[in-house]
Amino acid sequence: MHNYTTVIGVIRMRRSGFSVDDVRRRYGIGSSGISLIMKRFKESLIPFDEFEKLEPGKVEDIIYPKENIRRKKTPLPDFQKIYERIMEKGSKANLFYLWTEYKETNPEGYQYSQFAEYFNRYVEEHYAIRNVSMAVERIPGEKVYIDWVGDKPELICDSRTGEMKKIHTFVTTVGVSNYMYAEIFEDERIPNFVAGTVHALEYYGAIPKYLVPDNAATTITKHSKDELLVNSTYQDLESFYDTIVLPPPPYKPKGKATVEKYVDYLETWLLEELKKNSYSSCEAINRKTREIIQSLNDEVPKGYGLSRRQLFEKYDKPQMKAIGDRSFTLCDYVFCKHVNENYHLFYDDHYYSVPYTYYNKSVILKATMYEIQITDENNR
Repeated sequence: MHNYTTVIGVIRMRRSGFSVDDVRRRYGIGSSGISLIMKRFKESLIPFDEFEKLEPGKVEDIIYPKENIRRKKTPLPDFQKIYERIMEKGSKANLFYLWTEYKETNPEGYQYSQFAEYFNRYVEEHYAIRNVSMAVERIPGEKVYIDWVGDKPELICDSRTGEMKKIHTFVTTVGVSNYMYAEIFEDERIPNFVAGTVHALEYYGAIPKYLVPDNAATTITKHSKDELLVNSTYQDLESFYDTIVLPPPPYKPKGKATVEKYVDYLETWLLEELKKNSYSSCEAINRKTREIIQSLNDEVPKGYGLSRRQLFEKYDKPQMKAIGDRSFTLCDYVFCKHVNENYHLFYDDHYYSVPYTYYNKSVILKATMYEIQITDENNR
């Protein structure tokens, strides 16, 4: 059973023409789950613009009627025997083959995705390894990878106190060209993640099919304010740019190997260069950062014959969507766990009212330079 946000996201993507694979990658659910959601939505005969305005509980009841929800005792496989068969010398058995054997004797048992997940957990717990490997697809212009550099040197001098402040380096790379963007921030909070993403897309002048951020601990945290804020941020970016935010799955670091490689690269070629001086502000250090990144993108790596910029213009950009003249409005995302009894939220020395029906519920406040928006926990 999936929550309102996932259900609406699946329906919206399928109605927009995205493939089942795209939806599966975005929301991490199987093809059968996607088919069930679309089937129940169509059977409801409710127009989508009305369907997404229903109460979240009502949407979930339509897709997963309570009479269909029943407990069943699903037999767990003997994962030790499965592991021994795979590791046995000369064995040709793989996990999928052993799953088919399991389903023959347990037709009501786990589907392959769950079977593989439980097996990987067992192996990790008992043997401290994870056997799943994911190849990195290199398709021109398809993905922009996003990460924060681990090294945080103290390079900004506070003019009032003389204290040296740490810098946080936001990095992206794109497609097959590895065309890079970098920007310095004072912290790694969500507004700076959004700002970095928007500035990177404006730098590229184009939008990929996928944005692939790293799974930072502060970014993906189950059942917490962080998850709600990040979901809201991702949805806003997806809606504005007509793209998909696609975090690489946990335990699969090869999913972000491209940006990890260039995080290491920039720790040497960008940060070591920046460390030669100190700076009075983020604006000052970013001017120097732009000079260095431009130089790195324009140099021709040994054996390539073309610079990263030339490779980007030749291969990646033609496969990406034009960004147009609009710019995403940057805002501050603030989570409120419970609306109190006076039905107001306090932000920036002011109070903002919400309908009384939101008393004791979670909401998200979005503040720009010009307006305040308040949404429920499902970003409505």
